[in-house]
Amino acid sequence: MATGQSILDLMEVMDRGLQLQSGETGVTLALRAVNAAQDYFESLLALDPNVMGSTVGTVTTAASTETTTCPTGLLRVDRLQFIDPNTSRPSWDLDRVGYTGDYYQASSQTYNVATSGRPVRYWTNGTNIYWDPLPDATHTVRYYGFKAASDLTAGGTFAYPDIVLMPVATYAVKMLRV
Repeated sequence: MATGQSILDLMEVMDRGLQLQSGETGVTLALRAVNAAQDYFESLLALDPNVMGSTVGTVTTAASTETTTCPTGLLRVDRLQFIDPNTSRPSWDLDRVGYTGDYYQASSQTYNVATSGRPVRYWTNGTNIYWDPLPDATHTVRYYGFKAASDLTAGGTFAYPDIVLMPVATYAVKMLRV
């Protein structure tokens, strides 16, 4: 796996005036540019479902509460599954309520929090997950999605495939030139 230094080395190839080896003057600023480039790359990945989305975790609903806060750093939800409290295994996939016109609706179901029960549908605005029907108790829901990687250090491991090194390095060099 590549490291932050691998990206810094590529950046030096693109701009021979950069001094990005350990202890040199440009390392700190270049790492800021690399992390900004990584953030930009992640924002693009967040737009495309099921691409490099390997994060798995759980969220918990609260009784009579319409929303649950999205986990920190979760940029995209690809799938939600209701977890059976008796077996701790997935019971069903929740239907995603899609945006149509000026309101949200599932294919044949409308969003309705007038009833309560176990969640069967959801929609998200990136900050909260909205449940339908309104949860009648505490329920566990497993999510699959895409989560932002930690900021990269020179010695840290790059979280993405090597094919991404060149675009991230190129964008970081362009940022330094601006």
